[in-house]
Amino acid sequence: MLGAVDHRQRTAAMPDTGPSIVVVDDESAILDLIVTQLQRAGYRTNTAREGVEALAVISATSPRGVVLDVGMPNMDGFGVLRALRNDPKMAATPVLVLTARNAVDDVQKAMALGARDFMTKPFDGPRLMARVARLVRPRMDGARRMGAY
Repeated sequence: MLGAVDHRQRTAAMPDTGPSIVVVDDESAILDLIVTQLQRAGYRTNTAREGVEALAVISATSPRGVVLDVGMPNMDGFGVLRALRNDPKMAATPVLVLTARNAVDDVQKAMALGARDFMTKPFDGPRLMARVARLVRPRMDGARRMGAY
């Protein structure tokens, strides 16, 4: 849980205007890189380093989207996807799976479990930011149509 607390403290000084994204990865360097890029693009971020923690952070923050690694301790990304889709409060949360695993079976499994997008590591930063923007856009556009913005 330390990773999530650290990033919340770092983002406290940032404006609370951008959409919030939860980033889940057990590798500190990857986590920090993604968070830095998201914050530069105007997103608010929270983090988790493993699946059980990810579910707690997602439940507590109701983010616009999640960037989720597959290979993690305690509960992998597939377990997180399964749990999200089985929880009515979190079922509609858009998820982009970002992982070093690139087998066709992994892509199919992630999509079958409800991921909206799938990217492999190593990744290109601008491409990731474009995919995140696309991930959160439908909810933002829908909210505008309903008068929420």
